[in-house]
Amino acid sequence: MKFKQNIIKSTLIAIQVALGVTSTSVLAEKAANAETQVNLEASEYQIPKSASEQMEPDDNLRRVGQINTSILMQLHYQHPLFDNKLSKESFKQMIKMFDRNRSYFLASDVEQFKAFERKFDDAIRTGRIELAYDFFELYEKRYRERNSFALKLLEAPFDFDKEEDFKFDRQESDWFVSPKEQDEYWRQKVKHDALNLKLADQTDEEIKQKLTKRYRSNIRRMAQTNSEDVFGFFMNAINASIDPHTTYYTPRQFEDFNINMSLKLQGIGAVLTQEDEFTKIVRIVNKGPAQKSGQIFKDDKIVGVAQGERGEMVDVIGWRNSDVVDLIRGEAGSVVRLQVIPHTSGGDATTKVVRLIREEIKLEDQAAKADVLEIKQNGKNVKYGVIELPSFYAQTVASSSGGNEVTSTTSDVKRLIGELKKENVQGLIIDLRNNGGGSLTEAVDMTGLFIDKGPVVQGKDFEGNVRVLRDTDGKTFYEGPLAVMVNSGSASASEIFAGAIQDYGRGIVVGENTFGKGTVQTIRELSRLVRNPESEMGALKFTIEKFYRVTGESTQLEGVKPDISFPSFYDLKEHGEASYDNALSWDTIETTNFDPNNAISSYIPYLSKVHQQRAANEKQFSNLLDDVAHIKAERDKKSISLNYKKRLADRLKSEEKTLNRANAKRVAQNRKPFKDLDAYEEYLKEQDEINRNLKGINFDDDFLLHETANILADLVEIQSNPDLAKISEITKDKIN
Repeated sequence: MKFKQNIIKSTLIAIQVALGVTSTSVLAEKAANAETQVNLEASEYQIPKSASEQMEPDDNLRRVGQINTSILMQLHYQHPLFDNKLSKESFKQMIKMFDRNRSYFLASDVEQFKAFERKFDDAIRTGRIELAYDFFELYEKRYRERNSFALKLLEAPFDFDKEEDFKFDRQESDWFVSPKEQDEYWRQKVKHDALNLKLADQTDEEIKQKLTKRYRSNIRRMAQTNSEDVFGFFMNAINASIDPHTTYYTPRQFEDFNINMSLKLQGIGAVLTQEDEFTKIVRIVNKGPAQKSGQIFKDDKIVGVAQGERGEMVDVIGWRNSDVVDLIRGEAGSVVRLQVIPHTSGGDATTKVVRLIREEIKLEDQAAKADVLEIKQNGKNVKYGVIELPSFYAQTVASSSGGNEVTSTTSDVKRLIGELKKENVQGLIIDLRNNGGGSLTEAVDMTGLFIDKGPVVQGKDFEGNVRVLRDTDGKTFYEGPLAVMVNSGSASASEIFAGAIQDYGRGIVVGENTFGKGTVQTIRELSRLVRNPESEMGALKFTIEKFYRVTGESTQLEGVKPDISFPSFYDLKEHGEASYDNALSWDTIETTNFDPNNAISSYIPYLSKVHQQRAANEKQFSNLLDDVAHIKAERDKKSISLNYKKRLADRLKSEEKTLNRANAKRVAQNRKPFKDLDAYEEYLKEQDEINRNLKGINFDDDFLLHETANILADLVEIQSNPDLAKISEITKDKIN
């Protein structure tokens, strides 16, 4: 059932689609069998038996809950108290997990559930977890009622000429008071689903057939829920009340997790979760097929999956996350086509089809790579080195030219800097955009390449002990001008490195505010803890430590604020760590003894002023600001028209705007505009092919990287002539 994976959204644990191996032929057969089953049901459809009819917890699950509780109370960073306060938050998370959009439960249902509001803590500690099954029983009943009602609505045609708006986002709305009120919402919801298909050029018969399959499939998948799934809901409602990175894996989920952690990953390179009826992308794996395509982004929704160049597009709205993952997985080199609702479309649900070639994501794909970027400075071409770092990978044996060699982030970056020095580069850019982190040790060791010695990061564990991780070699491998690029996808180890460079005044940090994840987790397999490896008890992931910069400030929630900021599509409070319920707080500890270079901070006003003057005259920056404003406006929408003509006009206008934005970018780059949207989409496919085979770094469309090089050039200039800053401050003259 699809809500099994809602746990993953609530606790930020998602299945990596980049992982696992299933042949394309098997996947195609599976999809075909699913469609055949639905077609067989079309003539004689019978609602399957309710999953909750004979469902009850077993003793093993009761014991698992008690073990989880014991571990969390003793070893979790916060040592949570299992009291009424935790119980009330767990109740809130349980409701949110089942019905985030408030479209299934009635106000009376929620009121009825309040009898359990103070009992979650007692239930999990004592093993009397029946209340979780009571929750699920009523939820399943409402879910079946709503989808059955949706099926009945398909028996009559819809009036798409009527002027009415559908409020699709109900997360902050009041609960429905009556079934009649709820029926009206569902009438509009089904009409909205039908209109989206009509706008995709589906006939009335095709619309009815597809939606019939979808709603029947929803009921069937819900009926497949088992006792272990329901316990998982309950356990993770409690975990989500503690912090968003603590989660319980059922045995099936833990098996998937182990597959995900394997070194050879075959798929599209995206992290998925379930949000309501949609499969949503929560993170793009750096340098995977999805990221290389340039067409898949965080918060996009996958609504269809097709195998190969001509395979039928299977509608996956309402599918369980694991089933969608199974369809997307496949052999390296095979083609999968995804029908996607872009994150920019708001409630319009405009879809596009993206063709991806599955790849085996190897160490080499995640390894650092370097290239030389030339820019004009004072009328001369000047070289700057760029090192692109997708992740902080630990020491590993990698194949190279038929042999084996030990490689790691630090050793690779050190080697690449050596190669760039031979190119006589005038400065260095470390690109950490979308680097989600990795090895803490490597983040510390790599920082050591740019300072002689000293503390890099502090950690405070669940017992309150503070450790300081240091660079101790007393050597600085690279002493030249340095810039670090970050964005909202830079997290964890990336934040440690960027924060240390900033705190030491060793370089300038440029880009967007980072994600703000300043905690570390560990995983315990429960069967090993009870010394019974034969039992299947799943595993618990929980938070054990919090990171702090050398200044004593946490990176948690607030991340690293760049010295010079670029426009961002993502608001930190909506898409960063701060957007999650019960995220650990920001705080400080004592500053460590370190020796900063304060010169950089005195240059920031000058560098910022020069950058702003350049950006004001740069068309691509104004285009970016327009894009940011447009996308944020779309995200803020909570309702949409159900009038066909109006929606069609809006869609055509949106497509025109997309083409205009793409052409504005082309003109700013002194390149020929695209003839139409088809030409633009063909260009994106060509870029995908180029990116998949590219050995170096693609600088062509990355004007933000060019601007970072300009900022670094400004830094080089002011470091050689510090009086520039003083003159600028005194005279307020225009800076060239």
